[in-house]
Amino acid sequence: MSYKFITDNNIWDEKEIPKLRNAGIVKACSGRLAFYFTPVLLKEGFDFLRKGPIPDRAVEAIKLLTELRWQKCFNDLNGPEGIFTFELEGKPSSEYLFLPSEETRNIIENSRLILKGGELTPDGKKQYQDYHENWAKRKIKNKEAYALMRDDVTKVAKAKNMTRKGSKFSDFLKDNLEETAIEKIQKSINSNHPRKELIKYWKENKEKCYYFNKFIEGCLFTAWYYMAVEKQPAIDINAYEDIEHLIYLIGCDGIVSNEKGFMKAAAAELFPEKDFLSIDEFVLRLTAASEFQDYSSEKLILTHEKL
Repeated sequence: MSYKFITDNNIWDEKEIPKLRNAGIVKACSGRLAFYFTPVLLKEGFDFLRKGPIPDRAVEAIKLLTELRWQKCFNDLNGPEGIFTFELEGKPSSEYLFLPSEETRNIIENSRLILKGGELTPDGKKQYQDYHENWAKRKIKNKEAYALMRDDVTKVAKAKNMTRKGSKFSDFLKDNLEETAIEKIQKSINSNHPRKELIKYWKENKEKCYYFNKFIEGCLFTAWYYMAVEKQPAIDINAYEDIEHLIYLIGCDGIVSNEKGFMKAAAAELFPEKDFLSIDEFVLRLTAASEFQDYSSEKLILTHEKL
């Protein structure tokens, strides 16, 4: 069985591409590796489209992406929240999790046109720019929200003469999971179904809501990570997006990323059984004689129609 992996956008830097090529990633993705394309790559890797034609720095990365065999392309659905909504409505993942093959081919073909100098229409650029600005505003808003939460917890800890240094995420998760999940459904899930119906479905079918459950765990980990230490780490403005990206690890075996801070810590806590490989570690495995190990549980493989 092929080793299923996703990647972070930071490994597609022009300086990293020769490493991937020389390690034989194109050939590997036709056999022992299965590359899953995520909306994050489309959003960040093709961000230049809002300005004009492809810049020189992006040429080799886009070229390599068009040469790889894409096993599947996750459906954007306005981010993972679209996946959560369908999960809570009880729909089978086969109806929404991945783009149809034809749409995936269209992305690849459009990427080839971009390599030839193609660019978006003025309306397309404006739409992309508006999306980018909203995305940037959301990052700032999320960072500010985490900072406020951290301040609140600090005040409570000081008032009760408590220390947060010995806090365990497992305890924090247990105490806050259900309340946070219900609040998320009540305030953020965009569905035509009544909120009470969605909450009822989640309570009775938690084992079927893989993506929603893991996202709630990720949100709680973010809050805990930035609040449960004595010397606060700097709040990563990309923390929310990092959690969204890691959600796609469900059913896959690993992620390739050069992140060393929050995202790596989150992956270790939320997906301890999955690989979090730097590009150098990934290349080492590509060139090694041994195969990548498939960590996907049989339960998840069956649940997701053998990803």
